[in-house]
Amino acid sequence: MSRAIRIAVFLLVAPLAAPCDDRRAPDSPKSKPMLLAAYYCWYHSGDHPAKPWMHWTYPASATNAVALRAQRPGEPTMASVFRPLAGFYDSADPAVAEWHVKLARAAGIDAFLVDWWDAVNGLDKMVDEGIVAACERQGFPFALLDERAQFHSNAEEYRAMLARALRKYEDSPVYLRLDGRPAVYLYQVANDPGLNPATFIALKNHVEAEVGPVYWIVDKIAHDPKAARAGDAHRVKCIPKDWLDTPGIDSFAFYSTFSNFKADRYEELIGKYRHLVQVAHGAGKKMLLPVHPGHDNSHFNPAPYAMPRRDGQTLRDYLRAATDAGADFIMVTSWNEWPESTVVEPSSSWPDPYRYLRILAEWKGVAFGAGPLPPLPGRTGN
Repeated sequence: MSRAIRIAVFLLVAPLAAPCDDRRAPDSPKSKPMLLAAYYCWYHSGDHPAKPWMHWTYPASATNAVALRAQRPGEPTMASVFRPLAGFYDSADPAVAEWHVKLARAAGIDAFLVDWWDAVNGLDKMVDEGIVAACERQGFPFALLDERAQFHSNAEEYRAMLARALRKYEDSPVYLRLDGRPAVYLYQVANDPGLNPATFIALKNHVEAEVGPVYWIVDKIAHDPKAARAGDAHRVKCIPKDWLDTPGIDSFAFYSTFSNFKADRYEELIGKYRHLVQVAHGAGKKMLLPVHPGHDNSHFNPAPYAMPRRDGQTLRDYLRAATDAGADFIMVTSWNEWPESTVVEPSSSWPDPYRYLRILAEWKGVAFGAGPLPPLPGRTGN
């Protein structure tokens, strides 16, 4: 997930990570967990009057040698190594958002987790005009992936923001409900956390007093130095004991492996994934695991990391590992985070623009059909 928009957002000072717990439970793998996908609404096309090309390009891309070599006439230097099949669209474009929903359903995705920043850069309006409107028209579930859980500077204001957001969306007929409650994903409190167990409980109590019970998915894993020193590769990541003991969390999660460890093959994943599921289940919690098609931030990062796609085998290995580990939920990261090039959204850069959606559909056991492209006159990026 690109961090460019996050630079201006202040973090709370957080305590040192608590020791990791070793609670384990027998595996109980499921054949096909619920399949979610992280969805981003932060793009503007080149003709936007205020912020043209927002998130299609970054300031760092303008001096990046790799991005400069890929630049085309009439375009800025693009942050992504791939080009979207639909062109460099605006996230508020209803035709694009509806096309995304139809493709996601065809690929077997059960719901979008929509990246949420409240009113930063007008992103709330883009969410409403784009993907939320499209989900409601198509009867497709969505829930909030709340980035402000980590990136906020005032806990009281943040609690009020999340309560306000859930009041706004929870009564939507397509808002994702798990165990009968509206779901919310609190993003990546694993790194430089803006929440600790005490502030999570305060957040939960405030929000639920306003909107009723919520299904809380908390992004929280940490490095286990003891396991690392022992050379135990399967247990180098853990869920800290103080978080395992925190009441009210329904599921643990984490957004990406590339923020925590480098892996792209089944053999590198299965031990770590199985350990995290066992620990979460041992505490009576569920576990959401991420799956990736690849990663490449070389158009804006001077020290890039490229996770090879291996012609789709990387995504297949992730899906197999998460399934074999017994994940309760699987999250594709991402549908359309183009700057880090983690996308499964169709790209004109691939021989088959729909390759990764076909892989998801194959795993889910559904027949994929692409359907026509949305009408996008005058757009660039194909």
